[in-house]
Amino acid sequence: MKSNSNQTYDVADMIQILAIRSSVENLVIDDESLAYLGDICQRASLRHAVQLLSPSSIVAKIKEHDKICKEDIEEVSALYLDAKSSARLLQEHQEKYIA
Repeated sequence: MKSNSNQTYDVADMIQILAIRSSVENLVIDDESLAYLGDICQRASLRHAVQLLSPSSIVAKIKEHDKICKEDIEEVSALYLDAKSSARLLQEHQEKYIA
């Protein structure tokens, strides 16, 4: 893991951070889901992936899953846009907003 905050993390580092964060929050998550969150980190950001953990846990509990699975993350990910996607969406539909 890199210590300088100006450097980027590689996917393995981000997955490790997500695993640690999950553990700290007492969330049970499978390896496939961590890998999927790693993909989200690459597309969006580590911050966005971390922010998906808690709502994914809630969805998992509602669906009576014993751990967070990829399906739970996909459902939550469809509801929450990362900053880049949100900005792109606003840009694409700017004519629909009051100037």
